[in-house]
Amino acid sequence: MNTSLVTVTGSAPATVGRFSSDLFMRFMDYCDVKDTTLQGYTVAIRHFMRWIAAEGITQPTREDVKAYKEHLATACSETGKPFKAGTQARYFRACKLFFKWTASEGLYPNVADNLKAARIRQDNTHRDALDELDVKRILCNIDRTTEQGKRNYAIVLLCVTGGLRIIEVQRADVEDIKTLAGQPVLFIQGKGRDEKDEYKKLVPDVYAAIMDYLQARGAYKKSDPLFTGTSNRAKGQRITEPGISRIIKNVLVAAGYDSDRITAHSLRHTSVTLLLKSGATLQQAQHHARHADPATTGIYAHNIERAKDQSEQKIYNQIFNPGAQDAQAAAVQILATMNPAALADALAYLQKIAV
Repeated sequence: MNTSLVTVTGSAPATVGRFSSDLFMRFMDYCDVKDTTLQGYTVAIRHFMRWIAAEGITQPTREDVKAYKEHLATACSETGKPFKAGTQARYFRACKLFFKWTASEGLYPNVADNLKAARIRQDNTHRDALDELDVKRILCNIDRTTEQGKRNYAIVLLCVTGGLRIIEVQRADVEDIKTLAGQPVLFIQGKGRDEKDEYKKLVPDVYAAIMDYLQARGAYKKSDPLFTGTSNRAKGQRITEPGISRIIKNVLVAAGYDSDRITAHSLRHTSVTLLLKSGATLQQAQHHARHADPATTGIYAHNIERAKDQSEQKIYNQIFNPGAQDAQAAAVQILATMNPAALADALAYLQKIAV
């Protein structure tokens, strides 16, 4: 690579190292990150490199990096759809990290310093959680007479009860199922971990579902992947992370849940949400989800409270039917005095007449 010093006009510093595409490969060699993270950097940096090539840029300046940020806001993915804010932010972060590295190595100035990526909300509101009835409908819709159905049932049930990330399901091996204090558990390699040093308890029905699937799968070794493909081409092979996401998405769609807000990751949201609804503390939910920041878990509690909030209906009633809220309050007081049997009868009646 030519690292001779050159004079550059425009907003770049007067003296810099010459920019070269070789810097890309050197940056990848430098990065000491997980394979999945490195893959993300690779995709993002390659997009940036293609863009500067298309624009005829040989010595990127700060103004060029700003233009790239604007490009991301209007660019389309391979599917022809505009990049989402999260993708824009991820691509731009990789670009910033790249120039931070070139500057630290004295190869090229940090022309992206102090530039901000697209702002995105870190509250998971772009993915919906399912409720208890939703989960039952989805599970009941799976045909468990086939190996594929048994596998899909086990995956969904494991994700919902264990709150597993898709990558954790993908990494699981048969030998990761062990027994601790008489309880079957699944050891997992969590986010940011280098080994399988955490575990999730397998409640009896989840364990039975996994064993039912393994029995249907036939002969296997302990070192084999826990979940494998069922097609002739992929039989016995570990399913990729995107592959597991597609399997879950197909299960959701088949059950009638065809929405871009309900994805494979929704099962993890569902797990944390149902745990909080069951009465667990925020600390217990944080431990279950393995969130590093308790504020992340707090978002789920906020979303539950928002779902319960009937502010819009109260405003409407105040305008068009002011007596409705008095009737609701009176009904609540009556229900509070009923014994369990009478309350069950009242609930059944209300469900029958509800429209």
